[in-house]
Amino acid sequence: MIAEYIPATYTNILNEMLAQGAEPGQGGHLEGSPEEVSRAIARLDCIPFLATEVANVFGVDRADSLLRNAVSRQGRHRGNEIRREMESRGLPLDVQHLMTYWDFSSPEVVSETYVAWEPHYVASDVYGCAFHDQLRYLCPQRLAISMCDVAHVAVAKEFNPAIEVWYPALLTRGQAKCDFRFSMPREAAEKAARQAQQLSEAARKAGKPLAGERQPEKLRADTAYRSLARVVVSYYHYIAGELVETVGEEQTEDILRRAMRKWGTWRGKMMREDHQKRGWPLNLETFITYFDDPSAGDAWMAENVILTPSEHTKDIITSPFTTMFDQFGTGRFAIPMFEEGLPAQAGAYNPAIKVTIPKLMERGDSISRFCYKMTS
Repeated sequence: MIAEYIPATYTNILNEMLAQGAEPGQGGHLEGSPEEVSRAIARLDCIPFLATEVANVFGVDRADSLLRNAVSRQGRHRGNEIRREMESRGLPLDVQHLMTYWDFSSPEVVSETYVAWEPHYVASDVYGCAFHDQLRYLCPQRLAISMCDVAHVAVAKEFNPAIEVWYPALLTRGQAKCDFRFSMPREAAEKAARQAQQLSEAARKAGKPLAGERQPEKLRADTAYRSLARVVVSYYHYIAGELVETVGEEQTEDILRRAMRKWGTWRGKMMREDHQKRGWPLNLETFITYFDDPSAGDAWMAENVILTPSEHTKDIITSPFTTMFDQFGTGRFAIPMFEEGLPAQAGAYNPAIKVTIPKLMERGDSISRFCYKMTS
């Protein structure tokens, strides 16, 4: 089953940037209802295609086991990062702080309501989650349920082993919402608060006061985009690592390349169908101007930009995806996302659009140079 394409329109400002001689960069705005915006952002999540390709190779049973291992590692990594931030701030390792500092809860992607909010118990109802919709529609349901189930438990247990997690309902099961329940003994939450207070007092007496609570930030699209990149890359990295341990480097690269081609092809087809309905010409300028990658602000930066109906080049000097691949040490296994995903997307949109990538930071180059040309 193919996930419904809800056509939020993302418009970049490359044309304005070129006309005004602005500073290097990429930014734009996403127009549409909250549901449309959510689905547009989620299209950058390639994990359903990677999970499906793993199932194609190994069968659902073995794929389920492999993905559970990978997602458990990924969740433990995320839980450890959240715990370290709490310790650096002198904050309690309780349920309330886990949820407050959860590393991806953008309202642009997740529609969430808290029905209980206490240090030892948090209950949230999620009525819309674009990532879970992608999983539910684009990969076997058993794998979608497993990945959702394992990830939240792994994050919470690594953050504080006293926390228990259960789900009365899950979107990936086909239910109307996700009911997330996080709890810990009240005594454990009180102990965590005392320990945090003692840590803060000791730091203050040593002349090195801790930062304390983070000040609320105004929602920023570029911050949400960076969070998206961190979560997607972490899934990708740990699944690739599990594959290497299972089948070796060569077959892992083959699996990643096939999955990224399918992901790119899906995105290109969805763009083409939407643009045809709008009556737009399927040329290169339309493809780039209304690209489906809703980056914003300074989430990534470009130089030497050319954009005409038949030619587009740009040198990327900073990218959240590249930054995260570098931090995780994904190495050569990050390359298929770009070498396979981008040409497949362009070709599915219009077979006359050809893509070359003479330079790529994931290969060790100082910049990534993307070159698009219309061949007819």
